Amino acid sequence: MRTRDKIRHLVAILAIFIPTVPLLFPQTQIGDRVAGYRLADSGGRMHTLDEYAGRIVVLEFWSFKCPVALTYNERMKALQARYEGRGVVLLAVDSNRNESALEVRRNVENLKLPFPVLLDPDGTLADRVRATLTPSAVILDGTGTLRYRGAIDNARAEGDPGRIAFVEEALDALLAGKPVPRAETPVSGCAIRR
Repeated sequence: MRTRDKIRHLVAILAIFIPTVPLLFPQTQIGDRVAGYRLADSGGRMHTLDEYAGRIVVLEFWSFKCPVALTYNERMKALQARYEGRGVVLLAVDSNRNESALEVRRNVENLKLPFPVLLDPDGTLADRVRATLTPSAVILDGTGTLRYRGAIDNARAEGDPGRIAFVEEALDALLAGKPVPRAETPVSGCAIRR
């Protein structure tokens, strides 16, 4: 068992007896900067969040084993096409320990995803930004500051009456230099496997 896992296990045991044990691992709040992460994508290319400085980054927490996440593949392809060339980068993130790099690569190829899928097998990035379910999204502004965390939309397809496209709403606000109207929204989907 790795040191980090041992510490988490100890904190979980202590939390049973002392419910006020503070978190040992800082979690990002809206308005905090997220930086310093270096992750390989399913093709082996390394990515750092810092390399996207000056651009808005959408991190979609994704899983090929989650049927809910799979229903969003076409929506995310359309989102990328809609914001391509406007200073927005879409990166999917697979933080599930039970999904191997080989499986992720094969699924990315089979699904013909046009955006990179970053591998976060120990869940470090997911933990930092408090992503617990797939599909969910985190949006960082051009300075790497967390501006949105939550659902991609309200689970209605494009064109459906009553659809609220939370990620698009946030991107449009950021691109217009305005505050994000809903900085956090509830998410439903599949639990990220740790």
